[in-house]
Order: sequence, then structure tokens, then C-alpha cells
Amino acid sequence: MAAADATDVVDDVAPEATAPSTVDAPERALNKLPPSNPNKKRKCALTFAYVGAGYAGMQRNPGVRTIEGELEGAIARAGGISDANAGDFSKVQWTRAARTDKGVSAVGQVIALKMVMEPDGMLARINEALPERFEVFGIDRVTGGFNAKTMCDRRKYEYVIPTWAFDPNLFVEGAEKEKFTFTEETRRRVERVLGNYCGTHNFHNYTVKVKPTDAQAKRYILSFECSQPFEVDGEEFVRCEVVGQSFMLHQIRKLIGTMLAVMRGTLDEDDQKFAILSHQFVPTPMAPELGLFLCECIYKAYNDKFGSVHDNFELEKYRDKSEAFKRAHVYTHIARQEREQSTLRNWIKDVLHDGLRDSFDVSMAASLRAEEKLDPTRVGHRAPKGTKRGAEEEHATQMSVDAFQDVLTVAAERAKKRKLERRQDDWTPRAAAPTPSENKQARPSAPTETAIPDDELSDST
Repeated sequence: MAAADATDVVDDVAPEATAPSTVDAPERALNKLPPSNPNKKRKCALTFAYVGAGYAGMQRNPGVRTIEGELEGAIARAGGISDANAGDFSKVQWTRAARTDKGVSAVGQVIALKMVMEPDGMLARINEALPERFEVFGIDRVTGGFNAKTMCDRRKYEYVIPTWAFDPNLFVEGAEKEKFTFTEETRRRVERVLGNYCGTHNFHNYTVKVKPTDAQAKRYILSFECSQPFEVDGEEFVRCEVVGQSFMLHQIRKLIGTMLAVMRGTLDEDDQKFAILSHQFVPTPMAPELGLFLCECIYKAYNDKFGSVHDNFELEKYRDKSEAFKRAHVYTHIARQEREQSTLRNWIKDVLHDGLRDSFDVSMAASLRAEEKLDPTRVGHRAPKGTKRGAEEEHATQMSVDAFQDVLTVAAERAKKRKLERRQDDWTPRAAAPTPSENKQARPSAPTETAIPDDELSDST
């Protein structure tokens, strides 16, 4: 029986793998065995891109179409995951670098898993099994303990915005209709506003269902920049690129939404800073999902430690592919959707109005009542914890705190005034209340045994 098994193994070996041997005959059969098991799983990381339209997000969710479900199916059909392991991520040690929400795209998303790589051509077979606007750029060998999520120490997102959205006169009744130009001065101001988000801050007002006391509310943003304008299908856009350790649900959309509100004049920078500093609830506006996509997952610490064992794992080696995918699919999708559905235009008209200003004023009034002392100099990158300030710097800081308190006081006065105005608008003359004697006369007679008690009377009786 053992001899038969050995024969079966040798028969499976390709002719070029069975080179002539000079050893004695009894050892010749062992030299013809393949050097390794062709079905052995190896730890790999896949870098890929997709347009998120039509998907219910990244994370696999039975019953709905997701990015992970589509990708796992393609890898299985290509032979990278066996039938016995398909459908169970734990069996292949599947990890994802980042979750993307419903409709959000990615160019530089990463998953890791143990997969079969033989025979050659696995990358081509996976891409053939994927739908349009979904592409795997490459498959890289990584260490056995590699985890796509926990070892990703930075993530980069882009939010693409048509430049007309920065026109403060757009949708303003009575404003002069002049051609808006996105100048270098405008770009620098956008970067200044975005720079207020940089550093470690409590972003509970820039996500949902997170309390200011929750540890997860604190996030670190390394950089937030605005690109030079570029054209897509004849229309001008800019990219807002943010790099951070990690982001909460809807966080980037709220950061962008508030920035647009400031740039258009619905809010100002003090409002933006207030939402960062205050523990009060502040209803920051959330921009549409259309312009947002994951741009890159960065593994700096992993590369520093294991770059000598494996090649550095980074998007740079696929830069040409990723930029081509952006141009061919992501940017054109955003431009076409905005042209056909006016997603951002409708959001500006529906959300960035005077009601937003009123809501911020109410929150500022609540902050005053809570006696919060907010220091606007803590917004943006600041000196490391424990750094001592000089006397002049302490004095300047106190002046900033006092000036910010004045801003809150003015907002609270506006909120109080509008509240009184609404009460006056809602007030209408009412008929005089009946006197006790009139009440007594109108009271029904005492109930008989068959009558319904007063407290059970209804309109139907």
C-alpha cells in the first residue's frame, strides 16, 4: 500500500521537476518528490481597489452584497481558498485594514489571509472573477503573524469636492452671480481650517453615538491637506487628504461638512473649534458619502521591523495602478453621480442654512451654563504634554480663553433672543378659562349603575 502511494505522488510531478539523479537507486524516488506541498497555505496581503456604489459596506454581512463577500468569493473561485474553508474567515486568518461605510470607495484597501498561491497566475484569476470597478493590484507575502488591522498604524482618506462648493454666494438669494474662482488664497484658507483638526482631540461631536467621556472619542490626525484643482470630465475638483491613526463612524464626513460650512460662511472657525473642545453635544453637519474614499493603508512600524525579511509592504509599488484606477473609476464615478443626482448641491441647500447657526448657538449657551472653560489654543497641533509655558505665553492663552468666552456669550444671547421671538410667534389669544361655577354646571350627572365612569369615557361613547 505504501508503494502505491509513493507511485501516485511521483506521477503527479511535472517532467521538468524530475531531473536526473546521481544517487543510488533506493534514494532516487525521494529526490523526485516536489520540494513543498503545492496546496500549502501561505500568509499573504492583498492590496485592492473598488467603487463602493451598490455595496452595503466593506464588512461581510450575510444576505447583502458587501466588498468582503465579493472578494472572498473571487479568491475561492480562483483556487486561493478551498471549499472546506470558504465562508469561515477564522480558518484562513482573514483580517481587514479598514471598514468602509455603505457606498464608500477605496483605492489601497488591504486584507490579509492564509491562502494557496499555486498554480502560478493567482492574481490574474482573482481579477477575472471580480466584477467591474473592482481590482486587486497585487499579492504580497507577509509574516505569519501579520494582521491587516492592528499593524496598520496610519490610514489615508481622500474627499473629492467640486470647487463650486466653496462659492459662498451659491444658493444665496440676492447675491451677485459672479464666476467663482478657486484661488491659491482659497486653498490656503481651506488648509488652515482643516489644520484645526490635526493633533490629538476629542472628536465625539464628529461622529455618532460616542460620549465625550468614551476613550474611543480621542483620535490622532497627522495631517489634513487640500490639493491644487484638477479636472474630471471638464469639471474642476480638489482633493482633501487626511492621514490619521484611525477614524470613527462618519468622522471624516463630519470634518468635511463642518469645513464646508465654515468656508461658505454658515459657520466660522470659532464654531468649528467649539465642536472640538466642548463636551456639550454639537450637531456638526455630515457631508455626503459620495466624495469619500479610502486612499491608502500605511504599515510604517511593520516595514521598519520586517522590511529586511520581506520587501516593504506599501502602496508605492502599485502607485501607477492606483492612480489609473482613481482616474478611470473613482473620480469619474463621483463626477457623474454629482452631475446626474446633484448630491452635494442638494446637501448644501438642505443642511447649510440658518438653522445650523441656531443649533450651534443653543449648544454654546449650554456650554456657558455648564461653566466650561475652553482654550482655543489647544486646537490643531500643539506642544507635547508637560511642556512648560512662559509668562507671556500664559498671558496670551488666558486672553484667548477670555475672548472665546465672549464668543459663547454672544451666541447665547442670540439663542435667547430667538427663543423669545419664537414664543411670541407661537402665542395666540385663547378663550378665557371657565369659572368654577360654570365648570360645576357643565359637569355630567352622577353615574348610575349602568353608566360608564368618568375616567373611562372616550370619544366613541
